Amino acid sequence: MSQFDALEYFKQVYDEVPEWVAKMHRYAPKALEHYTLLRNEIMVDGALPKKEKELILVGINAARRYERSMLYHTKGAVDSGATVEEVADVIATCIVSRGIPAWLTGVKAVEYAISYTGEEGDSGASLSTGQLEENTCYTLEQCERYYEQEAGSIPGWVQILKQTNPAVLQKYTDLRSTVLRDHVVSRKVKELLLIGINVAERYREGVKIHVEGAKKWGATDAEIADVSLVALLTAGIPAWFEGSDFL
Repeated sequence: MSQFDALEYFKQVYDEVPEWVAKMHRYAPKALEHYTLLRNEIMVDGALPKKEKELILVGINAARRYERSMLYHTKGAVDSGATVEEVADVIATCIVSRGIPAWLTGVKAVEYAISYTGEEGDSGASLSTGQLEENTCYTLEQCERYYEQEAGSIPGWVQILKQTNPAVLQKYTDLRSTVLRDHVVSRKVKELLLIGINVAERYREGVKIHVEGAKKWGATDAEIADVSLVALLTAGIPAWFEGSDFL
């Protein structure tokens, strides 16, 4: 362990030694060494491949509006094989959980990916009109059936929103059903991303909803554990506390 070169590790990852790494090396070299070993242990192919881990960190940091870390992991995602379309699909998923501010931050990840790859993206990956219509909830009854299929019953928050502002329920359900579907990123990975966002912010109800969603789409405990470990890197050990409760 004493021969592990943390500075060289980050230089290989980012093509340079970030300033925060250099400062930690100056003021707390052993802490940097141990953090780097932890990062190196987590950010490898495991239950989840490294590319998906990087994409999840892009999304978590967009949701937390932490641009610097988001861009680091956008580079990591692209270096691991992610496309511009996958980055954009991940960022769009964040809107469901953390609203338009997540997109306003996340669009910078999309712009970075375009610049870094030199590609504009594949317009053919966009949803067709037919696909959009298929996922549009035209009536409140259709919205209710959607949540019954998703959760097994109509959640209380849906019932109250139907009573107090049914138009918002319809529009939100339209957004949710359009974004949370297999596209260039799978529905399962999107659910895992939403677990990551919620464990990072210690929102237990959100974790519960999306653990159930991820398992419905085939996620394993090992994959959920991987997400919680990935979130630990950006949000600290409380992220693991929250995720591990559901294993």
